[in-house]
Amino acid sequence: MAQPTLSRSRPDPIVAFVCTEEGADLARAVAANIGAPAPTLHGGGVSAAARLGPEVGTGPVLAEIGNLPLDLACESVSAIGRAGARLVAFGRQSDLGTYRAIRKAGATDYFAFPVEVADLVQSLAQTVANAPTPALDPTLRIGVTGSNGGVGASLLAQNLAALSAASARTRRQTALIDGDLRFGSIGCDLNRDHSRGLIEALSAPDRIDETFLRNSMDHLGDRLALYSSAAAGLADVRALQGRIGRVVHGVAQHFETTVVDLPRELLFDQPGLLAALRSLVLVVPAGYSGVQAAARALAHLRDAAPHLQVVPVLSELRADAALSRADLSAALEIDIRHVLPRSDAALMRAHRRGQPAVTQAPNGAYARAVLRLWAELSAPADAGARRGKPGARFLRGLLGRSAG
Repeated sequence: MAQPTLSRSRPDPIVAFVCTEEGADLARAVAANIGAPAPTLHGGGVSAAARLGPEVGTGPVLAEIGNLPLDLACESVSAIGRAGARLVAFGRQSDLGTYRAIRKAGATDYFAFPVEVADLVQSLAQTVANAPTPALDPTLRIGVTGSNGGVGASLLAQNLAALSAASARTRRQTALIDGDLRFGSIGCDLNRDHSRGLIEALSAPDRIDETFLRNSMDHLGDRLALYSSAAAGLADVRALQGRIGRVVHGVAQHFETTVVDLPRELLFDQPGLLAALRSLVLVVPAGYSGVQAAARALAHLRDAAPHLQVVPVLSELRADAALSRADLSAALEIDIRHVLPRSDAALMRAHRRGQPAVTQAPNGAYARAVLRLWAELSAPADAGARRGKPGARFLRGLLGRSAG
């Protein structure tokens, strides 16, 4: 019988998280056996893979258990599975209890040293061949960014989060994260006191759990919590922002909706952040510079994050060249279905009260536009072909109760 192989073409590099040189040698032997390039090796074993979350990827991964206690090893295995990777684990523990516990935690297989390379290769081949269709993730992880500054991206992020938490038909536990560490404005817009909670989370993302979030986030109500920090004098902003993908991944484990306001440079600097998102709203002004910047962002996202649902939105909050939705759709070669209308009076009242516009003026034009966008973002991931404008009864039902 022919030996199973991972692919008829040259396989991608093996990704392995190891604790020992013996583990590294095993990964190299597997790569040589299947004709793959030298493996991509990381230290730290399963715990390191778990900390990376979605940055691990969704393909097969080798990971060494090391000296972790069994309960902690199982927690790491489960976290890797939740991130979407298919894990084949190995270690020195050779008892049946370890094998069963690691498999039950979500690993597709477990091998004890000394490992027969052929057995591990066969397991990897079966892991690839039998990979199930990923289950729909019920959590929403939405990024919001502007192709240019001053187009209302931060305003949109806070209103999407408020709608997720406040509307009678959603009432989702919602986290709102302002990713701009130097000039974030959401906390000020919502009349919140300065907090170092986000800085603490970025400084130690491995600490994020329910207790940590309860103590470090600013709770704006029963269902909406905020991380926002426009901290002056931070010397290590780049290092902190480099961990924002891990923070988003950690926060999303405890909330039904996570909305992140993103400085646009993070789209290019933080691939791990893109991996942690399900959707990205790109807010584009009605001007030529907006078209140019949006085209660059969309081209980058197609290459860097092909999994990502990108929803472009035309913002009329500033006039620019007053290009129409049809103009932008044609220029960007993408269907723009959503427009944020200029609503000076409603937005001024909301700003003065330190409240989101969707709760202060739920029947206004801006709130209705946000609701139509929310209906698309919150639709099942496989319902793209069915997405469209929500019915009038649905709109009235949500908006009529959204202040509750």
